[in-house]
Amino acid sequence: MIQQIKQKPEKRLSAHAVNILINHAIFQFGSSLSIIFVNLYLWRLTNSLWVNGLYNLIAILIQAVTTFSIGKMSKKKGRTTIYRYGIMMTALFYLLIVMVQEEIVTYFYLFALLRGIAQGLYWVAYFTIVHEVSSNENRHRYLGWNQMVMGSTNLIAPALAGFMIGLFNGLAGYLLVFSIAFLMFFVATLRSFRIKKESIRHRNYYMKYLGQIVERNKAFRNALFGWFIIGFPQGILMYIPAILIYSIFENESIVGYLNALFLAVSILASFIISRFANIQQTKKYLWIAATGFFASGLFLTWEIAIVTVILFMVTQNIFKPLQANAYAAYYFEWLDRIPLGNEFRVESVVLRETIINIGRGLGIIVFMIFSNEIDTNTVVYVIVLAMSIQFILPVITKLKEE
Repeated sequence: MIQQIKQKPEKRLSAHAVNILINHAIFQFGSSLSIIFVNLYLWRLTNSLWVNGLYNLIAILIQAVTTFSIGKMSKKKGRTTIYRYGIMMTALFYLLIVMVQEEIVTYFYLFALLRGIAQGLYWVAYFTIVHEVSSNENRHRYLGWNQMVMGSTNLIAPALAGFMIGLFNGLAGYLLVFSIAFLMFFVATLRSFRIKKESIRHRNYYMKYLGQIVERNKAFRNALFGWFIIGFPQGILMYIPAILIYSIFENESIVGYLNALFLAVSILASFIISRFANIQQTKKYLWIAATGFFASGLFLTWEIAIVTVILFMVTQNIFKPLQANAYAAYYFEWLDRIPLGNEFRVESVVLRETIINIGRGLGIIVFMIFSNEIDTNTVVYVIVLAMSIQFILPVITKLKEE
């Protein structure tokens, strides 16, 4: 069967697609090297879940606003230009952290603002480009490779960062990691000038027709709402797992090594999905993933301890690629079916990123309201609630034949 797949030319990735993957790998390595340690850096400086939560909430909401606002400019200037701006601003973010050092606590809201804008620019452009360089025939393969790229960088980079931080006393190791991250984003910026710029044929921005589109096609409206469901737990999981692990071990190296273990599981799951998944089984995959997420949360109801936190994270990373790949491929297929088709591509990505970030933001708000400290009476049950909501996703998913 593998031999048959290799012989199908429509499943092969173009040179342009491979180039995009390589640059994304560099970007993702820099992000994986540093992003969880920005949260731990703030935690070490403040020992406050409130500051961490507010930092992530501001970043996510600004990312949502940027995403929605940038769509029209993306269509006029081109996705490649917006993509490059996103990488450049991410590089600036880490350069400024190195410059201000511990003063980041004083200006954390400004750093959150910069991070949100940079992320909004990058991901709108990247996901639009993904749709352009792949097709229904090879999209699962591209997304599978994308997950493996992300999984591989997430496997290596945090472990390396944790090791480097452990070599130094105090917070000096964090600044070294942030400096290396800046260099990675600088390299990705330079390489972005080698990426072929797309021809801009459709400059009109069609977001004004969204109301008519969702009114005529309620299944597409549900597909948009699905991103909110996916985003709700992601906001919490952006920073809480690393703090949970650090609160148990009080060692950054162990945070990095355990993160490598979790992502090794994700890489294996992504590889299996990239080889055998198909769009017709989307609803089945989403039911399986929702069940897995719910089961992961139940481990924490016993107690917050080494074994339960590890079981929680391992289970998360088994089922997260299944949900992410299945729903992304499902959503991309909808873009070929709705009115305006490819001309609505940028708008569809803008909607996806805006809605998923609203979900993440709401998840953080709920967590901040009910969880002021690492306490099984609050943290655990907010997490279980977030996981339970994932059962809505397969219910609202409508396949073509339905």
